[in-house]
Amino acid sequence: MRTGLNRLGRALLATGVLAAFAAGSRPVAAQNSVSVMDVETIVRAARPSVVTVVAQRWTGQAATAKRPATRRLRSSIGSGVAIDADVILTTASVVQRSEKVFVRSADGVEREGQVIGFDLVYNVALIRTPGARFQPLRFANGRPPQEGDWVVALGTSYRDQPTTSFGTVSVRYREPRFGLIQLSNSVYPGNSGAAALNSRGELIGIVQGDLGVPDPAGRFSESLRRPGGMSFVLPVEIARPVCEKLRTEGRVPHGYLGVSTRSASVESETEPGSPVPIGALVESVVPGAPAQKLGLKRGDLIVGFDGERVEYADQIARWVATAAPGTAVEIVYVRGQTPHTGRVTLTDSPNAAPVWAMGGAVAAPESTSGQRRIADLERQILELSNELQKLKSSSDRR
Repeated sequence: MRTGLNRLGRALLATGVLAAFAAGSRPVAAQNSVSVMDVETIVRAARPSVVTVVAQRWTGQAATAKRPATRRLRSSIGSGVAIDADVILTTASVVQRSEKVFVRSADGVEREGQVIGFDLVYNVALIRTPGARFQPLRFANGRPPQEGDWVVALGTSYRDQPTTSFGTVSVRYREPRFGLIQLSNSVYPGNSGAAALNSRGELIGIVQGDLGVPDPAGRFSESLRRPGGMSFVLPVEIARPVCEKLRTEGRVPHGYLGVSTRSASVESETEPGSPVPIGALVESVVPGAPAQKLGLKRGDLIVGFDGERVEYADQIARWVATAAPGTAVEIVYVRGQTPHTGRVTLTDSPNAAPVWAMGGAVAAPESTSGQRRIADLERQILELSNELQKLKSSSDRR
């Protein structure tokens, strides 16, 4: 069976299936260099708009006649940005599960806040601080930040000390509806929710903290994980509409396909023992859900989603969740010896957030061995690659 897997890996690579949907980065001229004086001006003007967010919750149990109390007050400290006189933008990871939230301004004044709403898919939260008169930061408009642009990150540390880091945009991850920006800036504990500013002092995004491109929590092989230990920012072009939804509705509607998948892989021919991701293997389909209407069944291998190549199960989970209910998408999947392309309309997710966004365990990826006949897949790789290329070309023309 290993020989078959190796042949499949070679076929996938040779026909371009794995790279069919790779986003082509075009070199973009960086913004002009900024001086130390410029940075000092930006920091001085923006610092009053950056706050410390302290989220508190009780853990343990109250005292009983037979047992002493084990309750403890736990605090989570992060950063936040004023986007209105009394509204703070931060990350959901800071305020999630909190019972009380406090906002501490740069001048040391602390006020109790009220969580307007938060969304775990985008990791965004809004806090209202009644009576506050913060100076809101301007959202950046026009040209989105590109590779090489200068960025100043302002936040606070776990010790409630102001932090400032200066760097550039290293990479823009262009995913459907969810493209993070990777910075060269340093990330400090407590920087989740910090402000990322451009050379004009405008807010270009919210620092997500020290993380990799979002993978669901689970026991994924290290070779299948995205790189970690880097500074990532959710850009304002994504964060801003999420904020508006939280303000007006208190929640963000998410697309729903109604399918459970796990990552499928084959062994690399060039690096024996290393898996090569090939798609999302369907484990179950919810009765009556869009996936069932599309015709998906257990054992199908999803390899394309709305013109994008699917390599990992978390990709399609994230792309579905970040699509608005009512969005029509094209899905490419393989069943037995035949590739299929279908179009389906996503519905509104019945869950506030998918399991992967809540940190739930996700099963480790498994090889397609034992799930399908590798020889049959190999004979269909070329046809599948052609189908994917057609789907990509159709998407580019829209």
